[in-house]
Amino acid sequence: MKPDSGRVEVFGQDPWDNSKIRTLIGVVYEKAFFPSHQKVIDYLRRACRIFGVPESRALEVLKLVDLQEAYNRVIKALSAGMLQKFAIAHALINYPQLIIADEMTSNLDPQARSSLLDLVLRLNKDENVTFLLSSHILPELSRVCDSIAIINRGRVWALGKLTELYEKYGVGRVRVSTDKPMNFAEEIRRLPYVEELKVDSRGVCIRVMRGRENEFYEDAPKLAKKVKANIYGIEVGSTSLEELYRLVVSSNEPKGA
Repeated sequence: MKPDSGRVEVFGQDPWDNSKIRTLIGVVYEKAFFPSHQKVIDYLRRACRIFGVPESRALEVLKLVDLQEAYNRVIKALSAGMLQKFAIAHALINYPQLIIADEMTSNLDPQARSSLLDLVLRLNKDENVTFLLSSHILPELSRVCDSIAIINRGRVWALGKLTELYEKYGVGRVRVSTDKPMNFAEEIRRLPYVEELKVDSRGVCIRVMRGRENEFYEDAPKLAKKVKANIYGIEVGSTSLEELYRLVVSSNEPKGA
């Protein structure tokens, strides 16, 4: 689609009606539709002829995605996970430098999702293929992506290396294990730099304002002593991608929204 405004560049060029750029890109859809009664190898050989590459490339891409044993099956006989691998194989036919994948794992069970993500990592490393992944399943993105864009209401609200965004927005969680979590939580709740607090039977999990973690480490023993609670441990955890998304969105929301 031609943009209504702004500028889009792919590999430094405008991709609109640009056949050279299109040859460098592969696409994997959320729900792939292929001729169900065709054999896997026959469909990929036809794709090879369309792209003008040797038909031997069909078996090559099946090996790349570990589907060589299914080459003679009809497409409708593939499982959901195998079908997505087949879709990646199809996207690899033209030796792309970039594969755009839309909700690639949304319809798969956890084991199939894990297998597909392992494949993405391997193709990125061994075949030097860059993946642009669109997904609502945030935990798996932090496993495979080194750069992310957080999009909300049609706009990019944060963009950059994952580690840099964690540093900019991320506030690590601190978990305190104690024998009196409810009493301890009541005291912690009064601290002005505690932004979030959750209590369970084994302790308290809090989120501290950025840059004020040391204050908490000093205050925690004093508060525990006040309520006669024993502290068994203080564990510092990293910010999750879900929390990062929430922080980015909340920091960009207009006041009173």
